[in-house]
Amino acid sequence: MYIDTHLHLDEPWLSDENHRQKAIHDITKHQIITFAQSCDIKSYKKILEYSEQSEFIFPSFGILPWYAHEYVDRFEEVRELCEEALMLGEIGLDEKNARDKACIPHQRPLFEIFLETAEKHDMILNLHFRGTEDEGFEILNSYNVKKPIFHFYSGSLDLMEKINDKGYYYSMGQMNLERVLGEPKDPIIDKIRKIPDDLLLLEIDVLPRGQNFEVPSIVFVNIVNNIAKIRNTTSEEIEALNQKNVVKLVGNDPKLKKIIRLMESVPKT
Repeated sequence: MYIDTHLHLDEPWLSDENHRQKAIHDITKHQIITFAQSCDIKSYKKILEYSEQSEFIFPSFGILPWYAHEYVDRFEEVRELCEEALMLGEIGLDEKNARDKACIPHQRPLFEIFLETAEKHDMILNLHFRGTEDEGFEILNSYNVKKPIFHFYSGSLDLMEKINDKGYYYSMGQMNLERVLGEPKDPIIDKIRKIPDDLLLLEIDVLPRGQNFEVPSIVFVNIVNNIAKIRNTTSEEIEALNQKNVVKLVGNDPKLKKIIRLMESVPKT
């Protein structure tokens, strides 16, 4: 079976309702365990609805740092939703791509609300750092969090040494590989190769849009095959590593025991 640790089913990344329903149907048909990310409270509520359409969709509550300034007066609401969530993400720090610079002073206080909850309940964190990888890593280390995932890692190779030593995870996939195919010297290839086997996870992130739309099962197979080529191994080995690492990531979390149950009940692909 396939496990996608980071997928957006909500706007603005998937605004076509017909495509969204095709994606949800495909996830169910092909039994793809999917960690569905949110970018704000509105999208989280939508993802909760989508999860009711498929037992393979697991909603994750997060607020992208781009929107931090919109939640200054709603921190208590954010805390309450964190407490109820299965996992947390997409969250983090982003000065590089911030569309409204007003968000920057509020990114860290918002981020730390999620970290406090993750520390309290040993929760999975899907992390978004752009131009803030070193700062984000230092903040993480000030909390006792054990399940961070560096989504689409874009930091330095030197920082990867520290991340590896801490045992934090990386999720790699479609967005990354679209930028490296045909460019063997691209630094992202070096990063994919540098990830230890026991810290590698797979993700789609964003499905192709418009006329290029493809369902998750097709996109995911391409990701597995491409990462296998980059790491000089087989597609079967890459997906086996992904499954093994998800089991370790989930651990004994009572909120996520259904993931392990589904993995045990679905025949391996």
